[in-house]
Amino acid sequence: MAYLIEPPINSNLEDTAIPNLFITDFMPDAPDGDFVKVYIYAYMCCRQGIALTHTELADRVGVAPEKVLAAWRYFASRRIVRLIPQKAGDEAHFDVEFADVKGMLYAKDKPRKRALGGPGGLADPALARLFQKIAAICGTPTIDGGDAQRISGWLEECGATAEIVEFAYLFCRDERGVTRAEYVEKAVKEWAGKGLKTVADVREYRARTDARSAAHKQLMEALGLRYSVITPAEEKKFNLWIDDYGYTPARLLELAEKTEGVGNKLKYLGGIIRKEREPVGKSPGKTAAHGGRGGNSMKDRNEHFRRIRQKNEDAAAARMDEAYAAAPGIKEADDEIALLNMALIKTLTSGMADKQSAVERQNKEIRATSEHRAELLTAAGFAADYTDVKYDCPRCKDTGVLENGASCDCYHI
Repeated sequence: MAYLIEPPINSNLEDTAIPNLFITDFMPDAPDGDFVKVYIYAYMCCRQGIALTHTELADRVGVAPEKVLAAWRYFASRRIVRLIPQKAGDEAHFDVEFADVKGMLYAKDKPRKRALGGPGGLADPALARLFQKIAAICGTPTIDGGDAQRISGWLEECGATAEIVEFAYLFCRDERGVTRAEYVEKAVKEWAGKGLKTVADVREYRARTDARSAAHKQLMEALGLRYSVITPAEEKKFNLWIDDYGYTPARLLELAEKTEGVGNKLKYLGGIIRKEREPVGKSPGKTAAHGGRGGNSMKDRNEHFRRIRQKNEDAAAARMDEAYAAAPGIKEADDEIALLNMALIKTLTSGMADKQSAVERQNKEIRATSEHRAELLTAAGFAADYTDVKYDCPRCKDTGVLENGASCDCYHI
C-alpha cells in the first residue's frame, strides 16, 4: 500500500511556509522592504528546487542586482543566511544557504554547537550562561531564538562584552521597564561604541553624561529658558564652553546672573565669555582664568580622575592577589558570593509565590558568606577591608561626580 499526493499542476499554486520568527524578529528590522522581497522569493524558489542567479532573482522581484547582493549581505550579518563563496577569495560570487531560523540554537534533535569568534565572542558554555542570565532578567524560562541571534551579533560584531550585555538588560528592565531585545540593543551599541567593557565603565560614563545633562538644564533655567528644548547647536555651544574653554557649570551659572534684564540672554552670555577669553595684559596668548584646575578642559580633568581610579583599582587588584595567595578560602568565598548574587537576581525576577522569604534567606546567606570572608582576611593578618578599592576621594569614588549628579568638591581643586 502506498499513499501519494498528486503534485500541483503549477508550482505557483503551492504554499511556502515562512518561519514566523522571520516575520516577527527579522522582517520589521530590515532596512529596506526590497530585502524582504528578495528573501521571501528566493526562499520559495529554494523550497521548490528552482535555481536562480542573483541577476535572475533581481529581475523576478523587480530590483537592481546590487540590491539583491546587499540584501544577502544584510541577512548574512543577521545570521539567517550563510554566503558560500563559489571560488575561494571571491566575495562577489556566492551561493546562499538559508539557516534554520527556528532551531539555530535550541533545536533538540539537531543541536548545533557554535563557537563565537571575535573580540567580544564567547564559547558555547559562556554563551549559554549569558542566555540563562538574560532569561532570568526577562522572567522567562528561555530567550527567543531570534533574540539569541541578535545578542550573539552584539558580541561578535559590536565588540560588546557579556558583562555589558547583561547589565544593559538589567538597566532597561529596572530603569525603563522594558526588556525587548531591540530596545536593549540601543544601550548595548551605545556603550560598546564608546569602548565601555565593564559595569564600572558604564556607571562612570552615565555619571558624566547625567551630570552634563543636569548642567545644561540648570543653565537653560538660569537663562530663563526653562521650558525650551536644548537644540543641538546650543548643546554644542555649552559643551565647547565646558570641554574646550574649561568653564565649570558653577562658573557658567555665575555668569548667567549677569544676563538679568537682557533680551537674548544666551547670546549675551556668549559675549561675556568671548570678552573674558580676550588676551590679558601684555601676554597675547594668555586668557582670563575662569575656574576649574587652572583653566584645563573637562577632558583633561576626566583623564586626571581616570588615572587616579586606575591607580587605586590596580592597587586593590594587587592586594586581592596577595590575599588569595595567603588564604585560598577567600577566593572560594568570593566565588560563592558571586553565585549567591546570581541566584538572588534570578529569585527577584521570578514569579514564585514565596519570593520575599526566599530573598531574605538569600540575603542572609550573602551576609554570612561575606562575614566569613572578613574572618578569613583577619585570620591571615589583613584588615577586613584590605581588598577594597581605596579611593583618594571616598565621596565621589574618584569620579569627580556625586551620586546626585553634582560636581564633587575635589573636581574644582
